[in-house]
Amino acid sequence: MKKLVHVVFLTILLSHSATAQDNLWQMKLSFKGQIAVEELEKSVPEFALDFYEPFLKGGTTAQEVMIFTSPTKIKSVDNLGHVLIADRTKKQEYSFTKGDDLLSQDVLSSDYPLLKNPTDPKDAYLILENGAEKETINGVSCIKALLKVVDPYLGEVAMTIWYAPDLPSYYLSSLPFLINVPGAVLKLNDQVHNSLGFEVSALTKLSDLKEFELPHEVKIVKLSENEGSNLDDASVFQDAFELKAPLKWFSQQNAAYGDEHLFGVKKADGTIVEPANFYSIDVLNKQRAIVSDSSSLFWIIDDEAKKINHVGFEVLYAVNDENMVYAIEDRYGIINASGVSLIGGLSNISNFVGSYLLFSENNKQGLLDFNGKIVLKPTLDFIDTDEQGNILVKDLKISSEVQQYSLPDFQEKYLK
Repeated sequence: MKKLVHVVFLTILLSHSATAQDNLWQMKLSFKGQIAVEELEKSVPEFALDFYEPFLKGGTTAQEVMIFTSPTKIKSVDNLGHVLIADRTKKQEYSFTKGDDLLSQDVLSSDYPLLKNPTDPKDAYLILENGAEKETINGVSCIKALLKVVDPYLGEVAMTIWYAPDLPSYYLSSLPFLINVPGAVLKLNDQVHNSLGFEVSALTKLSDLKEFELPHEVKIVKLSENEGSNLDDASVFQDAFELKAPLKWFSQQNAAYGDEHLFGVKKADGTIVEPANFYSIDVLNKQRAIVSDSSSLFWIIDDEAKKINHVGFEVLYAVNDENMVYAIEDRYGIINASGVSLIGGLSNISNFVGSYLLFSENNKQGLLDFNGKIVLKPTLDFIDTDEQGNILVKDLKISSEVQQYSLPDFQEKYLK
């Protein structure tokens, strides 16, 4: 398993136009636009930041999602291999990444109900304001509406949507509230950042539900206490990253986190090796994993629960099975699974295209490979990509204007 997916809980809504939504539909959704985290944090309430995950610049996020939706089932598969399957009737949700040998199961929750007059002032909810305008998208009639996601204490965000009442609703892990729109959303534009949104294409009607079958011969990890699981056995961490015997993961509720459990390591006789201070885990390979602690610091651990780095990192994420990008005191670098820094002291490192990483130094930008080798020295004034995958370059030695290259042309000019 490459990554433990944190499950987003969803609301179930079983009947929207019961007679019209009897079919199974397949659709391809493509995101458009990007935004820097710093800009987003200035304009969007904190509770809504997760909704913008597909649009974050420099991150590894899904750009396309294949969706299957029917009155009883929902499935989404993104281009990174993350899969979510929901059973509306049984009120269950399953999540996994293609190739995993286990998947997570949880019950669906009632987040973001669609309300006209909210009675409980504490809960977040949706407001849908239909307009008179209609639009045909992929041969399906859609209603244009303003959708507001409201948190009574933290603010709200608004999006223009075009939804089809004749198609069953669906959800995305980053946009869970879409399940409560009375029909499938075929287009969405953000109200504050107009360049951000998505549109559905390649809409197809299917005839059977075989797409919703769970993978065979995999272990199901039940996350919900309602399903009889016991968080104290820490099965989520244990199944994701198995420790050498006699070490085992254990969990302990932390009052500072409300109902959340933190995780630690103990021996078979109960001796604590690592106190319950870990919050999340991301598996690098069979011998190494990345964990975060209650202070939001990241650590590399081995299968004996030993910390490889002696000082916690502010940022740590994998770029392949061996190497990771790290940051400490706002200086970035690449470190390997043995804890050896391959390069460090850089102003910033972020994902670029292919097997390249973008880095900054002295207000100039260059490129690294995943092993920390500089493949383009920091000589460019600006480098980015557009929605079509072209490389945008500002190189004052050539022109004060931004130049556009295809990836092969860029490689030929700058990386040969």
